Order: sequence, then structure tokens, then C-alpha cells
Amino acid sequence: MRIGILDIGTDKISCFIVNISKDKEPEILGIGLHQSSGVSSGIITDMELACNSIRASIQSAEKMFGSTVEEFVVNFSSSTIQSQIINLNTSLDNNEVTNEDIRNNYKQIDSLNYGENRQLLHKIRTSYSIDRNINVEKPIGMKGKELVAGFNLITADNNSINNFIKCLSLSKIRVSDIVITPYASGLGCLNKDDLYIGTTVIDIGAGCTSIATFYKNKLVYANIINIGGFNISSDIARGLSTSISTAERLKILHGSSVNVDEENDLIDVPLTGNNETTETHKVYKKELNNIILSRIQEILESIRSKTSKLVLERNITSNIVLTGKSSELKGFKNLTSDFFGMKVRIGKPTKIKGLAENTSGPGFSVCCGLIKYKILKEDGYFYKNNLIENSVLWRKFGSWIKESFF
Repeated sequence: MRIGILDIGTDKISCFIVNISKDKEPEILGIGLHQSSGVSSGIITDMELACNSIRASIQSAEKMFGSTVEEFVVNFSSSTIQSQIINLNTSLDNNEVTNEDIRNNYKQIDSLNYGENRQLLHKIRTSYSIDRNINVEKPIGMKGKELVAGFNLITADNNSINNFIKCLSLSKIRVSDIVITPYASGLGCLNKDDLYIGTTVIDIGAGCTSIATFYKNKLVYANIINIGGFNISSDIARGLSTSISTAERLKILHGSSVNVDEENDLIDVPLTGNNETTETHKVYKKELNNIILSRIQEILESIRSKTSKLVLERNITSNIVLTGKSSELKGFKNLTSDFFGMKVRIGKPTKIKGLAENTSGPGFSVCCGLIKYKILKEDGYFYKNNLIENSVLWRKFGSWIKESFF
């Protein structure tokens, strides 16, 4: 099976063409990278520019592969994403749990009111219990008085989803699965132990930061905030009167880990607006460091305020994994560890055959997570079509395809 993988971000759009063998081993056959335009923090801001960027990335990957691809797995980012845990009770009357009982649980979810202008993206079964006996994995055939099924329902603003899907259809690509970015990030950089013991993944992208907590192999919480690495670069550019590109270079070069002995060292910073000259001004490293530290502190505060209190308790989250391009910023890992009082490491994509060296860093965890999601789905891990659950959304997608192709 050959599929396309599409990671649509604020800074870049990445496309992988992947072959998944019968034994579920993936191999990357083509890679395309293109600067992102018309997308900001996961939201489509210019339909035409976004479509052009998506097509350019796909064309680069297909050129490397030598052929076209029919269907794609795509990520979705939006600060409107919400994660809600619910419990559904089923009376058993001392009878055995049947397949019909399980199906009824999923049908109940489809009939729920998710809130005004909300669309269901994922319904993830997180737990089963029978008569308060928790940690039941496969309840079918077990007897009891009551079955309780726990679900994590992931929803987002309907208009944001509609605009995103319309952009995909106008880009003339067939989408098989859409996965929220936090989910894909975790699947892409966590190992089996991480997924089971309780790990929170913080993916710091250019335009937004996504949060995902996995516990006992289930996604139990997800959220996105509209602050990312680009905000740090913007602060540097404004604070030091330089260009965004120079600010990005200074951010990567120095980060937030300036030694005490270096605080009073001077660095040359090109002035903004002087394209025809090389006029610079000198600033202390400490000044640059303070700008970066201030924004990182804000990002960490926002993560803590957005994250469920239960998630940050140690009985659910044992460690934190930072991923995303901006996670490589010097000092970010130590600052995060000190802030949350937990062990923190940098998460890189799991090894996949054909993954090039320049696409093996934390900035490509989402792509690898989308591959893993597709493998899990093909392997029957998800109950039926456990991606976009609402058939209304797919009917809209189908209508836009007809408008675009016929």
C-alpha cells in the first residue's frame, strides 16, 4: 500500500510518500518540503496560497518517487481543539457483555451534543470497567451488573475544519485520514514504554504548540495553543531592531542557555531595513537571552494553564517529551524540566526505512506519527472509522471534491 503523508504547518509543508508492506513495515520513497504560505497556526488564512504550497510539496515528493500517489493522511491543527473525557454506562443485569453492547456505546457518542458549531474528530476509547473493576481491556464475554466505557472525545470548531477540508479538496488530493497534530506528534516520537507509563508530549512548532498526554497506550488529553517558535523570533526582531531571518539565526545560535561568564559578551546584530548596507549594532548576549527566556516562560505558563490538572499529576504523567523544530532551542529542555519538576527529553521520530538525515529531527515527528496512525488503523487498532466520525463532514468533503474535479 502506497500513501502520501502531509504535515501542514506554519513554517513548512512536508510530504512523505510511503510504502507500507504486508507485514506493516513502512519505507519512505519520496520526500518533499516547501515553505508554507496561507497557513497560520493551523488555520487557513489564504486559500490560494495554501493550495499552492500544498501542491508544491506533493509535487516535490512525487518527483523524487517517480510517480503520483492516490490518497493522503493529513494532520490538523487548531486552537479550537478540545479534549473531553466522558463515561458511558450500560446495564448488564448480570449478563455477558456482547458486541452489541460495544456498538451501542459508539452509537451513543454519535448522538451526543458536542456544543454549538463543534465537530467530532476523534472518539478514543480510554477504559472499560465492570462493576467498578477497572483496567478491563476486553470486556466481551464478561458478566456483571454494569459496564462503564470511558472515551476521550476530540472536537474542534466546525468552520475551521470546513475551511481546512475545502483547501485540501481544492488542492486536488484525496484524503483518507485526518489526524490532530498532538496525536500524530506523540505517535511519531514516543516508544512503547512512553505510551504506556504516562507521557505528555509538547510539540513546539513555528505557529503553535500542541500538547498530548498518553496513558496505557491511549490518548487521554490533547490541546493546542497559538504560541510557537515564530513568536520567539518576532520578539527578538522587535526587541533588537533586526529582521525576522536574522532573529531566527540568533535564536538558533544562542538559544536561552547563555553562561554567566558570557552574559556581558557583545554580539553584532544587523539593523532592519538596511538591505543595501551591512550596518550593525552591538547588544549584550544577556539582552538576547532575556527576550528568549521571557517568551519561553510564557509558552510554559500557557501549557500549564491549558493542560488538565489531572494530566500533570504524577500518577498520569511520569515524564515530558519535547518535540517539534523549536524544541531544539538551546536551554529549552532544562527550562521545561525546572518549570514542571519532571524529567524531560527531546523526542525524535521513530526510525523508519528511507528517512533522510535532514528529516530525522524533532521537526518531523508529526510525519512519522501519521505513518504510524495509518499502520494502526490498517491493523484494526481503531474501532471502525475512528478518525473523522461525523458522516456530515465527509459528505461535505465529497461535495467539494465534485466541485473541484468535475
